[in-house]
Amino acid sequence: MLDMKYDGADLRSKRRPRSWIDRVWSFFASVKVGLWLIGLIIVGSAVGTIFPQEMYIPQQLPASQYYTDEYGTPGTIYYTLGFHNLYTSWWYITLIVMLTLSLIVVSIDRFFPLYKALKNQPVRRTDRFMRGQRLIGEGKGSDEQIDAFGDALKAKRYQVKRDGDALLAEKYRFGRWGPYVNHIGLVIFFIGAMLRVFPAFHTDTLEWVREGDTVPLEATDDKYYLRNDQFILEMYDPENNAEDAKFAEAIEKAGAVPKNYETELTLFKKTGTNEDGSPQLEEVDTGSTKVNHPFKFEKYEVYQEQYSSRPEFLSMSFNVADKETGDVYGPFTVDLTNPETTYDLGDVTVKLNDLYPDFEVKDGQPNTKSPRALNPAFFMAIDTPDGTTESNLIGIRLNVADEENRYAVQFAGTEMASTSGLRVKSDSTYPVLIVGGIIFMVGIVMGMYWPHRRIWIRRHGETDVLVAGFTNKNPSSLNREITPLLEKHGLPIWEDQARFEKKTDDNSTNERGES
Repeated sequence: MLDMKYDGADLRSKRRPRSWIDRVWSFFASVKVGLWLIGLIIVGSAVGTIFPQEMYIPQQLPASQYYTDEYGTPGTIYYTLGFHNLYTSWWYITLIVMLTLSLIVVSIDRFFPLYKALKNQPVRRTDRFMRGQRLIGEGKGSDEQIDAFGDALKAKRYQVKRDGDALLAEKYRFGRWGPYVNHIGLVIFFIGAMLRVFPAFHTDTLEWVREGDTVPLEATDDKYYLRNDQFILEMYDPENNAEDAKFAEAIEKAGAVPKNYETELTLFKKTGTNEDGSPQLEEVDTGSTKVNHPFKFEKYEVYQEQYSSRPEFLSMSFNVADKETGDVYGPFTVDLTNPETTYDLGDVTVKLNDLYPDFEVKDGQPNTKSPRALNPAFFMAIDTPDGTTESNLIGIRLNVADEENRYAVQFAGTEMASTSGLRVKSDSTYPVLIVGGIIFMVGIVMGMYWPHRRIWIRRHGETDVLVAGFTNKNPSSLNREITPLLEKHGLPIWEDQARFEKKTDDNSTNERGES
């Protein structure tokens, strides 16, 4: 049987390479290369699901530190290879670009030769061509029978052409372009995916905002600012809420479960800069955001994604006590957002030498886990009336000082606030992705449900007729559709050569087994 996949069209990728351009063309036109690229993309995407992507890290830590601290050596490798930002990593984008080029080259390599072959189809075909089709029949027949058969095919919406005693009937040719429409959809989809690398088309940032704080939005290039007016957290309470009682058993097993958490916001737009360098802000809008209910402005959406289970310290107040006389100096308050370095309490002066927002001891030295004020500690120096200086390291359940120190630093109060994790997103690639996806599905439907069907009939000698048929998909369906018409008009019934060859191979195998 003839290979009718591309109707015998001459493909550039199948020619012998004459230059490096031909070799590159053949490389990208190879179906095997395309399959390898798809396989690598699938494997890379699967590996990218082992650990959470950077956008879903639940702590406000540098990615390099988080993956190492949380997952050890595998996390370090994961971060180093760029899996933490998989879909924008250079190697993943390179694979997408190569697959896109492969789709374009494959489509061009096969589309134009096939188009020319199908457009210029001769009605009269040679014996070799007709006998090389999968469905073939030969027997007696007349011109009147061929004419009647042609009219019957027209009734079944075939396009019928005649050339003397030869006939060509064709239906659903557009189905042959299904794979190419499919490729166009994929190329558009991949272009949309690659556009997400550029901030002008896609932004996705996580902003941690404490109650009362106003922060610039990185996604808007600091054009807009958000203020966290209030964070609201509601927990399921089976004891005091009848609606929550049905979840009592599950809550007892899971512990405290949040029912709703949302943030009330005020949006500002930067209109200029003050003399001290601070931004001039103009209030634009107010609203709230909670899970799956974003606060929207312009092309941006603000989602309530996370919240800190541990409230942050806004400020801490202290007193300085004279252990000998009992005198107390203060209190003085350290603003953790903008701390002062010196606090004058009259007879004594307190100097803040160092601040550790999230205190830990690392390698025997005081350090901070993160910039968030979750467990603050302070290294203070007290200038006493007699001219000496005493040092203190004080924090929560921490007070390290020389036993000979006369003055002791004591807690006098704290001010705390909840912190919201707000996801700020903007995605202008959705229309491109949707268009690409729709075109892709149209190509799938065209290729699956409208197979290209062709029937050739030609007089063979004075009384004989040769009948041949081709379809690029489901030949048994074509056989069931046309065989009754051949019988009705007295034309030779065709047979499926693929079945005949299979029976021949099976008989040969049996004969070899018996011998």
